[in-house]
Amino acid sequence: MNRREGLQSVVVVGGGLVALTAALGFARALRHATVTFVATAPDPAALADRLPAVTPQVAEAFDALGLDEAAMVAAGAATHRVGERFAWGDAAFTIGEGDGVPSVAGAAVHQLWLAHGDGPYDALVPAATLAAAERFAPPASDPRSLLSRVNYTLRLDADAATPFFAAALRAARVRVVAPQQLRVVRDGDTVRALTMDDGGALTGDLFVDATGPAALLAAEHAAWLDWHTTLPVDRLLLGVAPPRPSPLDRYEATTDGWTARWPLAGRTLAGLAYASATTSDARAAKQMPHNRERIAIRPRRQVVPFAGNVLALGDAAATLGPLGWPGYTLALAQLELALALMPARTPEPLLVAEYNRRATLRADRFHAYAAAFYLVGRRRGDVWHALRTQVPPAELATALAQFGQRGTLPPLEEEMVPQAAWQQALIGLGVRPVRADPLALSVPRASAVAALTQLRDAVAALPAGLPAYPEYLMAAQRGRR
Repeated sequence: MNRREGLQSVVVVGGGLVALTAALGFARALRHATVTFVATAPDPAALADRLPAVTPQVAEAFDALGLDEAAMVAAGAATHRVGERFAWGDAAFTIGEGDGVPSVAGAAVHQLWLAHGDGPYDALVPAATLAAAERFAPPASDPRSLLSRVNYTLRLDADAATPFFAAALRAARVRVVAPQQLRVVRDGDTVRALTMDDGGALTGDLFVDATGPAALLAAEHAAWLDWHTTLPVDRLLLGVAPPRPSPLDRYEATTDGWTARWPLAGRTLAGLAYASATTSDARAAKQMPHNRERIAIRPRRQVVPFAGNVLALGDAAATLGPLGWPGYTLALAQLELALALMPARTPEPLLVAEYNRRATLRADRFHAYAAAFYLVGRRRGDVWHALRTQVPPAELATALAQFGQRGTLPPLEEEMVPQAAWQQALIGLGVRPVRADPLALSVPRASAVAALTQLRDAVAALPAGLPAYPEYLMAAQRGRR
């Protein structure tokens, strides 16, 4: 019987938070292995590095890196996102983080609202109301509190967070090299070595490609799945405005694409996303004339993100675009999967195939959710008009079919977006089921209206006793001094 031999050496290549995260993750998981971080020039188009967010779905994986979240918040390297506001057509809506209140009067809240409710649905979602009021408190452990139904995504300010990752890398005794030039020596899908400008060479059992969309370690014949028809935005103007900390991200659809305000502790990022097929760079530049850079985006994913001895992460594996900042969360989820399956020194085809199956499913789940904001509902403008006949990806088509019939969503393997977020998004985008839920219909209308009113009033009262978000951040900073 052959004895399975664990990894002895891992080489991580990249210039941003995804590479730092991968090096740290492997170093902490493989205490007796040598982990080398090869620092390359940051890729401006690597959105997973530049717009990093940690959703509740990968919070445990982030915690496993050993970083001090409270210290990062106190230093202005991280902020909390409780909701996202979309002015996305006929009516604006907010998607709140967390599970929300699952049921009242014996029926699911969203089904009861669909059958008997009036007013905006997000008024029934604690996190959405909290975010709109720009108030914050950590989730409560008491299940009787509405705060127990609220969660948050941790936004990272890439520039301010990098020193925390670098310090953790030093503590984990990761070897760091920063060559001026790097050449990949390969044999098919296998990387034999990386040669550097000083004549040195790096070898390893596993190479991690976190070099951004350039995917510098990918084989020339690597196959890619193109997403530009369902994620049409391929340009982002990214600017910086004065800080105005808030737990709410804001998006507004325009005739050319959309704009965004992403509030961090020390600055506000402003985005203008558009499709070059319908909007020229010159036209877009007139809408954001100052203090911005243009980033080219190529929405796609690798068909086989783990090939030979090369594991692709971040934009080297999949580029989802800037809407919602999904790239870093996907990279962290895929790193967590790789560490759970933990490849061996010698190739294990079944293990690699299982990683590729599950990792690509995770990317496709994010793709389906992002595509919903482009393909569902109607908005004015050339970019939106061109999408009206676009066939949705299979996962989105299934969600639309099931929710459009009965207001339910199918359980999916490797789902990356909570059902509560899907429900809020589809309702906000105007999807209404053909058939009402039997349980919701069985509740007498007067009882249903009373239950929904009681919940709406309780949710509306939630922000009153909580600090405004800037005050919360100031208290966090004082608490760390």
